[in-house]
Amino acid sequence: MKFKNNSAKAVEADLVLNDDMTVAPKLTFGEKLRRGFKAQSGWLFVAPALILMLVFTFYPIVAAFVNAFKLDYNSSANMGEGIYNGWGIDNFTRVLRGDTGTAGANFMQCLVNTLVFTLISVPLSTVLALLISVALNSIKALQKAYQTILFLPYLTNALAMGAVFATFFQVIGTPEQIGINEGTYGIINIVLGWFGISPVNWIGKGFMTTPYWRIGQLNIPWAKYIVVIVYEVWSGLPFKILILFSALQSINKQYYDAAKVDGASRSTVLWRITAPMISPQISYLLVTGIMGGMKQYSAVVGIFGEQMGRDFDMGTMVGYIYNYIETGASGYAFAGSLLLFLIIMVITAINNAITKKHTTYR
Repeated sequence: MKFKNNSAKAVEADLVLNDDMTVAPKLTFGEKLRRGFKAQSGWLFVAPALILMLVFTFYPIVAAFVNAFKLDYNSSANMGEGIYNGWGIDNFTRVLRGDTGTAGANFMQCLVNTLVFTLISVPLSTVLALLISVALNSIKALQKAYQTILFLPYLTNALAMGAVFATFFQVIGTPEQIGINEGTYGIINIVLGWFGISPVNWIGKGFMTTPYWRIGQLNIPWAKYIVVIVYEVWSGLPFKILILFSALQSINKQYYDAAKVDGASRSTVLWRITAPMISPQISYLLVTGIMGGMKQYSAVVGIFGEQMGRDFDMGTMVGYIYNYIETGASGYAFAGSLLLFLIIMVITAINNAITKKHTTYR
C-alpha cells in the first residue's frame, strides 16, 4: 500500500506500509544494497579463515582426488613431466600390489607398521593415562608438580624427542667389540645385561642383526616395533592425562560415597563408576589418538632416520606418501593419501560404533 505526500512545501517521497501498520519511507536500491552488505558483515570476520581453509585444506583434497586417477603420471619416461594418458585406477592397483617401481617403499609394509603402532599404543596409553589420572586425583599435596612433569613431553619437538629416545636403545660397536662386551649400549640394554640378557639391536643401526619375523612378503621387526610403541605411549600420555584429569574433577562425589557405603573395591569403583562417567572423554581420546597414530611420521624419522629403517622397513603411511612425492611419482602419493583417508574413516567408524554402546552422556 502506497501513500503520496502532495504538499507543495514537502519533498515528494514514496511511503510503504510495514507489517506492524506503521508508515516508513520506501528504500532506494542503493540503500537496500548498503543495508544488505551491513547485514552480512559477519562474513568479513570469517573470510580470512575461510580463504585459508579453501586454499590449504579443500583445494589439496580436491587436487589429490583428481590427480590420483591420472594415468602414466609415474612411468619412468614421463617422471615428473606431467604427461598423462587418460584416467583410471591403475595408480591404486599398483600401490596395493606393491608394483610401484620405486625401491624402498611398500604400501602393505607401511600399512602394517602404522596399524601395529596405532592399535597397540593408543588403547595402552589411554588405559595408563586413566590410571595415572585417578592416582593424581587422590594426591593433593604434589598434584600440580606431577601434572607439570607429566606434561613436559607434550611441549617438546617430536624429532628431538625421537633422537634422544633412540639413545636409550642404541647399540654402537663393531661385531668384535660387541663380542667382547666393549660396545656402547643404551640404558635399556644395560638393564637387560643385569639379568644376563644379551644386548638387542633395537634401532637396527650398526653391525648387529635386528631380530624380526617374516610373514609372507612382510618383515615384522618386532624389536623396532617395541621401541616405537614405547615412545608412542610415553609421548601420548601428557595430553590424555590432562583431558582425563579434568574430566575426573566433574564427577559427583556422591557416587563414590555410595560405593564406599556399599563396600565396593577400588577396581570396581574405577571400572564401574569412574570409567563410565568419563566415557565421552575416553571415546574422544581414542578417536583422536587413532587419527594421530595413523599419521605418524616425525617420531619414526627421529628414531630411525630419514630412511625410516633399513630398506624402509619402519616406514609409515605418511612416510610412504612423502617418499613418492620426493621421487617424483606423485600419482602413487595421491593414491596412497586417499587410501589412508579411507582407512582412517573406516577405523574411526568402527571405533565410534563400539564406543557408542559404552558411552554415558550426562
